[in-house]
Amino acid sequence: MTAVRRLALVLAAFALVGACSAPPQPPWRLVDLPVSGTRVLGFVPASSGIVMTGSVPEPAGRAPAAWFGGRSGAPWTPVPVHPATGYGRQAELTLPAASGSRLLALGSAYGGAHANPRPTIWTGSVAGGLTEHEQPVELLGGERAVTTSGSVAGPAGYVLTGQWDHRAGGVGAAVWTSADGSSWALREDPALLSTAGDQTRMLAAAGGGPGYVAVGDARAGLSVRPVAWTSADGSAWTRVSMPSPAGSATAWRVTCSASDCAAVGATSEQRLTCWQSSPSSPSWTASAGGPVIPASQLLEVTGLTLDSSGRLDVAVKVDGRPRLWRVGQRCEDFAELPLPEVAKSLALIADGPDLLLSTTTDSGSRVWHYPLPR
Repeated sequence: MTAVRRLALVLAAFALVGACSAPPQPPWRLVDLPVSGTRVLGFVPASSGIVMTGSVPEPAGRAPAAWFGGRSGAPWTPVPVHPATGYGRQAELTLPAASGSRLLALGSAYGGAHANPRPTIWTGSVAGGLTEHEQPVELLGGERAVTTSGSVAGPAGYVLTGQWDHRAGGVGAAVWTSADGSSWALREDPALLSTAGDQTRMLAAAGGGPGYVAVGDARAGLSVRPVAWTSADGSAWTRVSMPSPAGSATAWRVTCSASDCAAVGATSEQRLTCWQSSPSSPSWTASAGGPVIPASQLLEVTGLTLDSSGRLDVAVKVDGRPRLWRVGQRCEDFAELPLPEVAKSLALIADGPDLLLSTTTDSGSRVWHYPLPR
């Protein structure tokens, strides 16, 4: 046997060993989407299934779209959309929320001389579709607008949460409520407003207990304290300070089950933080887990779902790059799930024993099922 042939056999053997010892790829399964170029920006459980919202391409840009699918891989069928304005016809549907068969979504579009955000409000049902309700520009926009970041459909109606430049207190936490989805009002509850040296921020909301739970933070100089708010009807709120496991912290996302609520955020040392609370109790407990992210790489929590095993699946961005983490409700047993592809943003929801994930890039979204480890 020549030296060249012996070398070739040795290299082939090493290649075979490497292939056999390579870690298995995660079992992501691609879901067929109805339209090429679809962007999926949110999921919500509704009517014993799941609604996903976003947009589809059209010749002038984008058009609002939503779909309903049974759990665990059932086909996706379009939910009718009924825009009422020019910005509604080009909106992408985000922040979906549901209570039974009732749906709420926020439309996101941009326009005007300065390409300012032009939010639109949509409510409806899976069967009847989502209808845009035209609102005054100053309800969510105008010179006092900051952001709208949370939505809840609850027993008393509908709630949107975010930030607003209030006449009293300046920029601070904000809540908008509606009993019917058509007529909306900004709430100026003192528990929401900023005070001198204490600026509030409401970043997410969920249905919890008899009403609503929201989370965010309050900033006083360099100190940032995690904060929660609760409300029975969306109009009157109670503000509660949340503990921090280390220094400053912010609660970014919250989710509630029938028995308790879980919130996730980050400490000032860039470590994942978890909070737990009963919907009927104003107190929270806190714990931290996972890696400490270098200060040069900003950690932001962008999505949260509670899966059927009682664990939290958390979408984050680290230095602008999406990642997917899985932890217990006290931030224990940290694990990172490899993504099926590189993406600019993620949306996720628990789907029975699986995780349903949207990965969005410049060309659109792809949706995946992943059987979660037990």
